[in-house]
Amino acid sequence: MTISIASPTRARTSWRTAAEGIAALARGELIIAWHGKRVVLVGCAGTITAAQMVFIIRYSTGFVQVALHEKDCDRLGIPEAVPSSRAPSAHAFGQCVAVDAATGISTGISGSDRARTARVLADPRTGVDDLCRPGHLVPVRVNPYVLCNRSTAAASALALTESARTDFSGAVFADLDGIDDPTNTADAHDAEILAHLHDLVLTDLGPHPERFH
Repeated sequence: MTISIASPTRARTSWRTAAEGIAALARGELIIAWHGKRVVLVGCAGTITAAQMVFIIRYSTGFVQVALHEKDCDRLGIPEAVPSSRAPSAHAFGQCVAVDAATGISTGISGSDRARTARVLADPRTGVDDLCRPGHLVPVRVNPYVLCNRSTAAASALALTESARTDFSGAVFADLDGIDDPTNTADAHDAEILAHLHDLVLTDLGPHPERFH
């Protein structure tokens, strides 16, 4: 379930560099990243907590994904969902069959369960039998070319989290819900409001085809 929040003031938080976003992720924090026209909440899959997952679900569209290397998806037997478009610009580029952790969860949909599944996905010791398919968390395959060029939000999120935590591989991300316009996804202004209210680091990954405000 997602909710919208009213902004009592016009206070904003300034945008930071990728290096500052990486440092925040390394401290175990969530960040807000701006990539192209998308504004996403990002966290390290290997260390994501139930409370952080609940926060992501609450302030995002609720559709939570985990960016993984293509080779890890293959190792874990996670197939790509049949896409309507294979263009990297497509919003659903690289999305796979949803999964749940095979143990340690209940229905799979709660914040605690999805956090557990994310940690299992990021654990290098995880095998095919440690996951159930279909589930409630959507892995996104990131191939080397897309990762190198940071051409998708998933690739950028994965690059940030891998720089922050070299012991795990995987980035939890979800599109931020609109605040000023709750019928749409967030823009940069909405991100600034949420960052100010919750002391989150804003990371501008640019370039952007247009400014939102």
